Parts: sequence; structure tokens; C-alpha cells
Amino acid sequence: MNTQLALKGAAALIVLLGLSGCGMAAAPENSPAAMAPMSTEMPMDGMSEAGNGMASMIHIEAGAYRDATPVAAGSTVTVMNMDTANYTLTSEDGSSFSVAVAAGAMATFKAPSKPGSYPFHSESNTSMRGVLTVR
Repeated sequence: MNTQLALKGAAALIVLLGLSGCGMAAAPENSPAAMAPMSTEMPMDGMSEAGNGMASMIHIEAGAYRDATPVAAGSTVTVMNMDTANYTLTSEDGSSFSVAVAAGAMATFKAPSKPGSYPFHSESNTSMRGVLTVR
């Protein structure tokens, strides 16, 4: 019986030692695994050009629209309001596009299907202005 107990104890020790080796060792400081993870967030510098597989994004921050880069005709444009006030993004002609964006929220709209420059403003803050260029 002591032999069985010793065998069970030895087997348990072997299993524990084997499992402790399954953990990951610390990566050296200069290895890729030790470096900071890459961000998957979208850049916050205006819009990414549409039509190349990237989303179009307009940011509202500090009571202003970020500079917009050209978008593809008919593409979906997302507006991210990083302010604490509600705004709109409304084309000057009043019919090409208009979207309300609550404080801290996002909204989307379809870019016009006809290429051109489309000036826009906010109905709640008429000093906020920008231009959407559609290619």
C-alpha cells in the first residue's frame, strides 16, 4: 500500500511539474511579444479616404469639424461627435445630406452619388463649417 501511495504521489508530482512548464515564459524586453500591442482604433485626424476599403469618418471636437479628405460617391460616412453638445452635419443645399449627431454619439449618412464639393454646416452652430469632397 505504501508503494501505491508513493507511485500516486510521484505521478501527481510529474503531472504538476509538466503543467507548470505549460505556462509562457517572459519574453525578452526587445522581442515583439514584449512590445506594446498595436492599436486597432481609427486615426483621429479627420476622414480616411473612402473607396479603398477604409471607412470614412468625420470627427466633431471642440465645436469644429475635423478636415475631411475625399470620399467615394455613394459611400457611407460616419460622423463621430466627441463634444458634449448635439450637432448636425447638413449640406448647404439642404438636400444632399443631413444627419443629427448627439453628444458623444455617432451617426452615418450616404455621400452624394454625384462627384463634387459639398459645403456643410451645423444647424445648431452655424459657425461650424466644412466641405465634403466626393470623387
